Amino acid sequence: MENFYLENIESLKKRFIQQYNILTYCILIILIVVFQFYIYIPNMAYYLLGGLIFLSYSSFLIKDRYSASQIIRAYMIIAPAYHFYIMLTFWNNSISLFATLFPLPLAAYVFFSKKSAVRYLLYMLGNILACYITLTVFDIHFPKYTHNEVIFSDILNFIYTFAVIVLIFIYHDKLNKLQALTGIKSEFDFNAQSMNERSEFPDTGKSVKKEHTIDQETVNEVFEKLNHIMSTKGLFKDPKLNISMLSIHLKINYNHLSKIIRNKGYQNFNSYLNEYRINYVKKLMSETDLQKITLMYIYTEAGFSNQTTFNRVFKQIEGITPSEYIHKNFSSEDTE
Repeated sequence: MENFYLENIESLKKRFIQQYNILTYCILIILIVVFQFYIYIPNMAYYLLGGLIFLSYSSFLIKDRYSASQIIRAYMIIAPAYHFYIMLTFWNNSISLFATLFPLPLAAYVFFSKKSAVRYLLYMLGNILACYITLTVFDIHFPKYTHNEVIFSDILNFIYTFAVIVLIFIYHDKLNKLQALTGIKSEFDFNAQSMNERSEFPDTGKSVKKEHTIDQETVNEVFEKLNHIMSTKGLFKDPKLNISMLSIHLKINYNHLSKIIRNKGYQNFNSYLNEYRINYVKKLMSETDLQKITLMYIYTEAGFSNQTTFNRVFKQIEGITPSEYIHKNFSSEDTE
């Protein structure tokens, strides 16, 4: 299961690369048109065309030969170097060209580590400094363009930069959700046979044998964390709560969380959640004035989305309906 999630993380990174390439193809094509027909700079148009061809050809060659991380690292090294000539050309005319480098350390932070983000930030700043030194020391001069001439390309560069940043944040969120489900070995010490077990824990004597394959001390510890996070954060109050959401909070695999819940005597996650909610309903009933508080308020506060489900679950657990329970335990109080 852990390998399944790692494969999905790799797939997500590859998808990010594909969408980043599409964005880059679009901006390069538009800028080629701009520099060929709007601001006539044929050298820049040819330079961008060369970059477009190189990106397309290299993407085709390496997409299945290298890992997503290797491809991303290569992009983050090559892109600023390729950008160097463009910065030289428009150094005195446009600041938008520097903005297009800003996603570099952000991408390093999302896909690698904080240390990588610092390194790529220094690499980005080093490219800018090298550009300044080159222009100063070698006294290189490029044509100057008016604000009106470069404003269109500036707008395009800012839009492109913003789109790349949004794309990075989207995949940052997706990667976090998947990565939260992969830290299995650091949290658990399941027997290999148990990890590969696909069958449910039936309510028979055979379940005892399967449960012995799980480290009971770890099971108790995780179950205690589960109860703690449910009570302190009130997660059970969310009608849409599911085991995948809980596994993200606990940073464990949801299948193993499901096994732990069954190990503690529950049929499945829903039975655990419903029992937790019903206990909270009974607590509210005992602590509130039922003449002033409606039953709807109580069951919605506990996380039930409708009265039909609440009545069914309550009777299933308590053996009587909510009205019968109230009459039996709070007979002196009138409720709705």
